[in-house]
Amino acid sequence: MSDLTMKAPPVAEQLLPGSWGVKAAVTGIALILFMVNLDTSIVIVGLPVLIAQLHASFASAQWVVLSYMLLLTALIAGAGRLGDIFGKKKLYLAGIALFTVASLGCGIAPGTGTLIVCRGLQGVGAAFCLSLSFAIAGDMVPKARLGKTMGWLTMMVPLGIASGPTCGGILISTLGWQSMFLVNIPIGVVAYTLVRRHVPVVAKAARQRTDWTGMILLAGVLVCYCMGMTFMEDKGPLSQPVLLLLAGFAAGLVLFIRYEKKVPQPFLQLQLFRNSLLSASLLAAWLVYTVIMATVVLLPFYLVNEGHYTPLQTGLLMSFGPLVTAVLSVFAGKAADRFHARKVMLAGVLVMVAGCLAMSSLSTGQGIFGFLWRIGLIQLGLTFFQTPNNTAVMELAALEQRGLMSGLLSLARTTGHITGTAVLGAVFALLVKSGTITHAISVVFLVAAVLVAVAALLIYLVLRTQGRRNNA
Repeated sequence: MSDLTMKAPPVAEQLLPGSWGVKAAVTGIALILFMVNLDTSIVIVGLPVLIAQLHASFASAQWVVLSYMLLLTALIAGAGRLGDIFGKKKLYLAGIALFTVASLGCGIAPGTGTLIVCRGLQGVGAAFCLSLSFAIAGDMVPKARLGKTMGWLTMMVPLGIASGPTCGGILISTLGWQSMFLVNIPIGVVAYTLVRRHVPVVAKAARQRTDWTGMILLAGVLVCYCMGMTFMEDKGPLSQPVLLLLAGFAAGLVLFIRYEKKVPQPFLQLQLFRNSLLSASLLAAWLVYTVIMATVVLLPFYLVNEGHYTPLQTGLLMSFGPLVTAVLSVFAGKAADRFHARKVMLAGVLVMVAGCLAMSSLSTGQGIFGFLWRIGLIQLGLTFFQTPNNTAVMELAALEQRGLMSGLLSLARTTGHITGTAVLGAVFALLVKSGTITHAISVVFLVAAVLVAVAALLIYLVLRTQGRRNNA
């Protein structure tokens, strides 16, 4: 194992507060993860209402979503590293405060311009919240309990996303569109209080010069990638804006790598990726989250147009998968604690391969049960991949690098979501033009099975290499 990713000294046991303090701190972190992920999906439901009541164009309404995702994606890795340098708890609290205040700004915004700005500020706050949540848990909880804690926290991600459409529909219909932002305020206040009182302060990394240039370069690279993928959905993969943005991404990435190699104290030490365990975990995560967006974005089209289910029925059917993940995440964490985390991950991605292959044979004659067991199989595999993967990466991280590692995990998830929506969405749209939605779903999930199989191969190769080293 590279000396850059040696495991941290066992300081967590020394920092643990009383049993109530640990539970309160984890509850605060869980509330933040739930709130931020709820906000990702709740706004999509409210876009038609925003367009009508604010007299906004569809393009400006899209920027309500895009401004949040752009700043979140661009800043998430840098936010994690800043937490390592300046103190994770301090910046985590600042992120919670910014997200909560920006939510108030969104709720009282008089027009789309103000709303877009406040959504961008929410994205900045969310970057610190998401990038530091797992890092703070890793600092606070002993290794023997890390998997279980990661299970509880990982559960909040699908639970927040799944709750968004339902909560958004109820809030908008009863209290107006402003309430889908204002609901964050009490959650944010409670979470801030719990984190401030019960999360211990961990020693910061040795003081070093902050690599602001590297962070800005990476942010620019990620903005180009995010916008390129977003425009691909509307304009097609070969349109001029998409090609220019992806060319900017490629050129910027080369420039960023060359700069980070030369700077004395880079914010992202590229030597980290020589560790095959870390690189395989992050790449596998990116592939898995790319695939999972096919279930979230494309299957509703099948249910509505081919299955002829109502929007309410479709929403209920689509909520089954995230609920499977929410219920089983803690058990996946316990399995990671008891068994080798990467063996559990490998089992998870193999189950996902089976689920994607099964979904490729879906037809309307198989009814609700035929859909539910297939989506349940995919989500079961996801659950037993993502919780052990989060645990494995945080176990690899040295104390002074946990913020960065947590940020890289979140970056793999968000860029995977963006890539899956754009690329698999483009494949789906192309197939629908020349065939049926059922055929398009079949082909997309065959492609998804191949992508997840590549993730399984990566994990297997790492396990085999590690086994040979242990036997040497």
